[in-house]
Amino acid sequence: MSFVKQETEESQEQELEPGPRPSGWVPLVLGAAAVAMIGCPFLPEGLPAWLRFAPVYLVIPVGILAVVFGLLDLRHMRGPQDDGGAARRRARTGAVLGTVATMLPLVVVWFASALLGG
Repeated sequence: MSFVKQETEESQEQELEPGPRPSGWVPLVLGAAAVAMIGCPFLPEGLPAWLRFAPVYLVIPVGILAVVFGLLDLRHMRGPQDDGGAARRRARTGAVLGTVATMLPLVVVWFASALLGG
């Protein structure tokens, strides 16, 4: 019984320790990368095709990751901030960029299907 009691006490101590506070850089970088990937097909034709068109396949997954990580970071940043809210702004901006990068290809596909469908 003492082993079980000791194990539960250790698990309770681990749960109480606060982890590192999110900085908001991950969603910001992911969102910016997703928006930048949208422009890859417009790069000069002298570049290899894999460099121009391969990132297009990753736009929606990276945009979704930016939104998810941005919302998770915002959830963990409740309460007063030491940096004056800069981390919140970065997380919010990353979530917005991820949303734009996710919705833009979907709107283009919907618009093209509406035009071609009659």
